[in-house]
Amino acid sequence: MSADTRTPLVNDSQHSYYCLTPESDENDNSSNKSYDDEYDNFYEEINERLTIIRDVIRNLVPLGSIKSAEELIIEPVVDYVFEKCKKDPCIVFVVLYYARGLQKMIKADGNGPALVSMRTRRIECSELLAIELVHKFDDQELIFTKVLTKRYAFSQYDDLETRKNALDLAARIYSENSDHGTLFLSDDEVQSCLYALWTGHLMPSQISDISRTIAVTDYHIPKHSSNFFETYKNLDLLCIPRNQYLFDVFAYVTFLLIYTLFAANIDEIRKYDSYLETMMYFLVSSFMLDDVCLFQKHGVKHFTSLRKLLSFIIYAIFIIDMMLRIRNFINPDSSLPSLHRKILSLVPLFLHWRVLLLLDAFQPVGRWLTQISRILKKSMSYYILLSLAFFAFFQSFLVLQDSYNNQNDELSEWEIFKLLIKGILIAPDFQTVNEVEHRFGFLLYSFYVFIVSIILFAVLLPLFMTALSTRRSVPEEYLSHFAYLVLREVRQQTRYNYPPPFNILCYIFILPIYCIFGKNRNVRSYVKILTGIIFFIPMIIFTLIQIRGGKNNQEKDVRDIDVKELPDLPIPQDENQMLRIILHKLDIINEQQSRLQSKLENIESHLGGVYSV
Repeated sequence: MSADTRTPLVNDSQHSYYCLTPESDENDNSSNKSYDDEYDNFYEEINERLTIIRDVIRNLVPLGSIKSAEELIIEPVVDYVFEKCKKDPCIVFVVLYYARGLQKMIKADGNGPALVSMRTRRIECSELLAIELVHKFDDQELIFTKVLTKRYAFSQYDDLETRKNALDLAARIYSENSDHGTLFLSDDEVQSCLYALWTGHLMPSQISDISRTIAVTDYHIPKHSSNFFETYKNLDLLCIPRNQYLFDVFAYVTFLLIYTLFAANIDEIRKYDSYLETMMYFLVSSFMLDDVCLFQKHGVKHFTSLRKLLSFIIYAIFIIDMMLRIRNFINPDSSLPSLHRKILSLVPLFLHWRVLLLLDAFQPVGRWLTQISRILKKSMSYYILLSLAFFAFFQSFLVLQDSYNNQNDELSEWEIFKLLIKGILIAPDFQTVNEVEHRFGFLLYSFYVFIVSIILFAVLLPLFMTALSTRRSVPEEYLSHFAYLVLREVRQQTRYNYPPPFNILCYIFILPIYCIFGKNRNVRSYVKILTGIIFFIPMIIFTLIQIRGGKNNQEKDVRDIDVKELPDLPIPQDENQMLRIILHKLDIINEQQSRLQSKLENIESHLGGVYSV
């Protein structure tokens, strides 16, 4: 069936949310147009590009298509889209926006395996098409500043906060479904752009002051200097996501060391314990203050990640501990110090995992955590079945004990709980069960041990094997996770941001100055000087990192992409590239044969004879 006669599966009305053309409103006094005048006549062009992308993908992947994305997105298709969209840098954003729309449709009405399969295949094709379109641009600076990080508006009502770029859309797709967006985010060119954002070699062009929200529209490649003092004077080093991340790592590792020293001999009274305890509460207060500010900005979803959930538990433990210390100070009680130590003993259960999860930006730790998270996700069904078996047998033992007349041999709820836990740990306690003079109890416990140690364990092993043999490799998933981490840090960065524990110093020294004297030029100059004093040692370290990394030298800037072409160099081609060339040549041959056949038919019609080819 040809592309022209193919019936669309979904009506155009169901794709209405894809349309980016704003509705006409005579009373609209939108102030967003004053931010950037170049968007005034750009919505129609984006809508036109989106229509092209939608038609191409829908014709490539009709209902019931079994071809893979690699077989469909070939070089002629990429060239067609690239030329049809007039080599516009926004086409990568538009392709990912279309994929994001398909993901919303799957989430909204996911019923129907055929529809889900078709839309999933279209998302894969869109992702691969976006990668190939990125590679069609030759200028790396154009790729970094226009193709991947340029923010485009969905409509004229989108302000600077709601505008997205291609990287934001890919990260959003990956955050909702890890099977989507992984291929795009792990691409070499995309990772180069993300690394430039991570190291500060791609900086936001517009960013607000310390007391306002972020208002980033474009990114640029700054000119760096190899001079130490010129680099040191640039306070934008504090805004670099990598440096912000190093602040967090240093703060939490320091907090872990202080807690270890404080809890080493907690029963003994030492002179420096009060100093360690003060530093420990100071760090916890700075962490809590930072998370409260982020909670006000992002809401409850700020604590949805495991890292922030562990932080919330640590905060709750220290708040309870602080309340006990205050209670003991007001009204001394001999039992409160022991309770205080018991509560603090819970901190290592969460603090070590919190520090480990914080180190996910380092590649060895990040890959290991990616593999562990994949195993836990795949084995989630095992833990659900294990929990159901535990509660079912726990309830059975309770009913059995209620029906048993001999009260001396009756097991308490706590003893039943311990018996079932020992069965899970493959250390069953049949001796305790034999003390109960009830044969059915022994049989019931034996059946429980058989299910937990043999049946469910046999289910767990295949789940672990499937977790290690999934479609996406661990390096690809780690690169996607790293991209999500970088973009999260980029969204949170502000000029002269004060991370923990320096945020408390900001509230003590900086904000009162703004409240008293305002925000004129002289006050801001004074704040810059005070910021340089507060971050004196970190600025020296970050300056040395920037210079010794070889990135600040203008000759080694990311804009230096000039490569001397060598026509005689035999460059090897990979299998996918060779296959695309062969398919392209076959299409040319088929087209030539069809033309020759049409010419022969014309000759036959004129001569009236019959010819065979």
